[in-house]
Amino acid sequence: MRDRFGTRERSGRHARFVRLASAAALLLAAICSPPPAPAHSRAPAHERFRKPAPVRAEPRVTLQERHLAEARKAFDRGRVEEARALLKGIDPAQLPRGLGDDASFLTASLSEDAATYDRLLDEYLKNYPRGAHRRAVTLALGRSQFAQGDYREAENLLSIFSPGVESDPLGREGLIWRGLSQLGRGDAPGAYQFFFSAKPDLDGSTFEESYYFAMAGAALRAGKPREAVDALKVILARHSRGDYAPQALYAMGVSLETMGRAADAAAVFRQVAQRFPESYEATRARDRGIRTAAGTPTLGLPIGGGYSIQVGAFSRRELAEALAKDLRLSGVGDVQVLEGRETTPIYRVRAGAFATRDEARALGERLRRERGFSYNIVPR
Repeated sequence: MRDRFGTRERSGRHARFVRLASAAALLLAAICSPPPAPAHSRAPAHERFRKPAPVRAEPRVTLQERHLAEARKAFDRGRVEEARALLKGIDPAQLPRGLGDDASFLTASLSEDAATYDRLLDEYLKNYPRGAHRRAVTLALGRSQFAQGDYREAENLLSIFSPGVESDPLGREGLIWRGLSQLGRGDAPGAYQFFFSAKPDLDGSTFEESYYFAMAGAALRAGKPREAVDALKVILARHSRGDYAPQALYAMGVSLETMGRAADAAAVFRQVAQRFPESYEATRARDRGIRTAAGTPTLGLPIGGGYSIQVGAFSRRELAEALAKDLRLSGVGDVQVLEGRETTPIYRVRAGAFATRDEARALGERLRRERGFSYNIVPR
């Protein structure tokens, strides 16, 4: 009995020891652990066990967007080379469509040679037929085709500009180039009617002077010298010292001559030589045998040191410089790029320095035969 009672006594002591040790462990855990967070501040169970999001590098498209914005600012400030450098590596297809539109337009505008310029403009119209720059690109491509002598293609492109609806400078300029393309194609009566219908859009605008001169040219070639005189009178009255004044005065003489008013025409030609003695039109008047007020015959006298030939006219300097470089590499001497004084400057490529018009004509004919260039003889 004692052994049995002794075994029971030992078993009881062991159980009490286990209970005391468990209580001590719970007390120690309570002392060492931080207080529990309030129930309302605890994250849901599925969030407490979620892995943190990995840190990623800046997406490539974001970097391209930033470079595009910087390129646009550089372009607006005239920093062409900086804009070109920023655009390198930008793929418009990887950008949101609106930004891709801007990138394609800037890339085309900054192209360095005529062929690439035309190709990129054409690609823009195919990829963004309703793009934000569609009208500007169409005008640029139409003017380029006009400068290259493809008047039909220029007219087709510029047909998006219509009289009666153009209210901004870009649209109004587009009207003038559309009419000039029609005139260049040989449809003088149609060009005159087009210009006449565009009068409400262009009369009194910043393009008024060039508009009336284009209209006069169309009227004269359409056999309407009286209408040409009316248009030229507007230029001479409102823009007597404007960019087109010498040309308008000379065209006035031609129109009067066509009407059979030879004496009046001679008086106008004399005014050209007197008022604008250094102009190309003064040379043309002198070639007609017109005498100056001093009574000295001026037939064939060169102005400014002789004659050159003009072989190209472009709306962008880069295109003119490319042609000038090509001419120099072909052995043509004294090649120049001259910036015009138009509202939208035209860059004219001229070559050669000759004492007589015949010598200048010889170079022009050689380039026409060998390269297919058209040309005009101009005073230096």
